[in-house]
Amino acid sequence: MVNSRTMRACQVCGKPFYGTQDHNYCPECARQKKLDTIVRMRVCQDCGKEFPGGPRARRCPDCSYRAQREADRLHKKMGTKRRIGSIDRCEICGAEYTVTSGRQKYCSDACQREAVLKWQRDHKKGYSRKSGQDVSKKERRTEAKKICVYCLREFVSDKPTNLCSDYCRSEQRKLNQCAADIKRGKKRNIKKYEKKRSEYREKCRME
Repeated sequence: MVNSRTMRACQVCGKPFYGTQDHNYCPECARQKKLDTIVRMRVCQDCGKEFPGGPRARRCPDCSYRAQREADRLHKKMGTKRRIGSIDRCEICGAEYTVTSGRQKYCSDACQREAVLKWQRDHKKGYSRKSGQDVSKKERRTEAKKICVYCLREFVSDKPTNLCSDYCRSEQRKLNQCAADIKRGKKRNIKKYEKKRSEYREKCRME
């Protein structure tokens, strides 16, 4: 069977997997990496103390509690700014809507979804510039380990290729052409090319 997808080597466990250009981890390790980066040490904007929190956490538990108590005190003193059933305007499209909850800002689920997507886009752009993720991504691409689809050897390349050498490219091209001819109804002996590939893979494995 001819496979033109790029096989990569996981940078954590070394297991081979199929992935796009910026995928450096197998699905299992990628899930664990994501969990490790969601909850991490962050700095409280009020007291400066470090605390474990999610991406949007701004205060440590103590300061968050105090801030909530202050918000409740002001709410009792000032009263409700927007009463349930009153009319307000959507922050996205400007249409009027009936207020059904205290935190409602949008007239429909569609406008709410647009607002969330806009926040995500702006947040990612700002985070990439602030954290240097764009530079780190370029560095990771130059160090990404791939597995040659023909000989199964590991190699490093920042180019969009899944073949490690001119020889493998030439032999894979022959194999692909043979498979394409068979699909068109021509009589070709693909076993010959597959046998040659198997022998070359074994030779590379023994080196």
